[in-house]
Amino acid sequence: MKKRNMFWGIFFIAAAVFLIMSRLGYVTGVNIGSFFFGVLFAAWFIKSLIKLDMTGIFFSAAFLCIVFANPLGITNLTPWPVLGAACLGSIGCSFLFPKKRNSFDFHHGGSERVEYDDKENVYCNCKFSGVIKYVTSENFKKADLDCSFGGLKVYFDNAQISGNQAEINANVSFGGIELYLPRQWNVIHDADVMLGGIEEKNRMQSPDGPTVYLTGNLKFSGITIIYV
Repeated sequence: MKKRNMFWGIFFIAAAVFLIMSRLGYVTGVNIGSFFFGVLFAAWFIKSLIKLDMTGIFFSAAFLCIVFANPLGITNLTPWPVLGAACLGSIGCSFLFPKKRNSFDFHHGGSERVEYDDKENVYCNCKFSGVIKYVTSENFKKADLDCSFGGLKVYFDNAQISGNQAEINANVSFGGIELYLPRQWNVIHDADVMLGGIEEKNRMQSPDGPTVYLTGNLKFSGITIIYV
């Protein structure tokens, strides 16, 4: 059993127990709508806490404060003060506690930049900027893409996978990523999405093509996969 499936199974069973208790009067001041959104944001908070994802921790806590503002008596702090604090706090922590990077580390800031990479493991970091990256590796294995408050375009159309599979790990917060992939690549989605989405264009199944696993986390963001 996957750890993620175990987490969600236990969480929603606990949520079901909480719902019954609230209907029996053991928990007051929480309606069905607040309960539903509270479950989603609490799940986001717990998963972010386990992964030490500061953006997820701040914003999930902020939305929990908004949902339960009346029972907690903090209506004067919602919605914009707590959202503003979450935004500033997540930005501050991103500078104080940067994520660990692979050997090939590209840190960006400012205006749009264009980069090329022919390594088997590639990395790109985009914050408050626009970045275009061309991957030309003949032995591509994995890409780690971090994008916060920016836009990132990555072209894999000239990359080759020297085996049967590869991985694209994308962590996106308040941003957008466009992936340009060869038509013969078969993408399997395994990313966690919170208030975001993954869109595919021009997809064609290729039974003989390599498998690419799309992993990572999306928060208030989107990934567009364009097959070329």
